[in-house]
Amino acid sequence: MLALALLSAIAVPAAAQTGRPAVPPPPPAAQSGIPPEILDDRTLDQVGNMVGALTKAFLDLPVGEVEAAVENRPATREDRRKTVRSVTGTNERELSQDIEQSKGAMKAGGQAMVRALPVIRDALNRAGDEIERATANLPQPGYPRR
Repeated sequence: MLALALLSAIAVPAAAQTGRPAVPPPPPAAQSGIPPEILDDRTLDQVGNMVGALTKAFLDLPVGEVEAAVENRPATREDRRKTVRSVTGTNERELSQDIEQSKGAMKAGGQAMVRALPVIRDALNRAGDEIERATANLPQPGYPRR
């Protein structure tokens, strides 16, 4: 028996060597299931541009009539001229700079998420297995009693 165990221990590594080169592991984005396009610099630039355009559109939204409705009064001519930009005093140039600077943080966050997802997925799978084991012997409410 001992000789068979030793031979099988030696044979396993030898059987694993097929002569083919080892296949490199897939990149982290592929392992996590996140499409690699999401972390592409061009995509991040495009998202940043979209956020900038949406922000400009949001700044021009009229809010005076909503404010008058919340205050339960009729909207005045002054109310109709109020926008998010005029009420908040937002400087569009500073906002655009902030959006541009946040692109690096978006990329770093995406990369951190890609690195963390496999660990999170494995932890959730282990937790699910533990819960399944813990609840396996619980009595079933519909099971007939004797």
